[in-house]
Amino acid sequence: MKKIIKKMYIVMLISVIGITGLFTFTSSASAASGCNDTSSGTELNRTFKVCGKDSGDNVIGEIYGSGFQTYGKTYWKMDLQRNVNGSYQTIGTRNGYIDWGSPSSRTFTNVSKKNAKTRIKVTYYFDSSHSSPIVNGTVYSGYWYR
Repeated sequence: MKKIIKKMYIVMLISVIGITGLFTFTSSASAASGCNDTSSGTELNRTFKVCGKDSGDNVIGEIYGSGFQTYGKTYWKMDLQRNVNGSYQTIGTRNGYIDWGSPSSRTFTNVSKKNAKTRIKVTYYFDSSHSSPIVNGTVYSGYWYR
């Protein structure tokens, strides 16, 4: 009888350890990302969310919009930035637009890993030539280490 109870105890202990392991999360540099919500200007009543995340050798920048929108498109310039000696330097740039209600995403390919703070900077514009920026129209993602 003692052998059966001992075996049941061992099986239960192993089960508890296994189940606990399923719910233990550790941060990973490859899954790191930074997001930030900010308003692009009260005159437009818009909010933009900018996210950056690692995807293997690449970095993906994503933009989401919400709030009142009377225009079909908002143009943007996305800069991938890395902190070098205390200041952020742009290491890649993408352009595009966000059509309200539809997120926008761009991939920066073959981005080297230097274990440095990395972020996405997005500047919003009224026009596709990027000559007329929106008031308060620069948004930064949170940073992560890549």
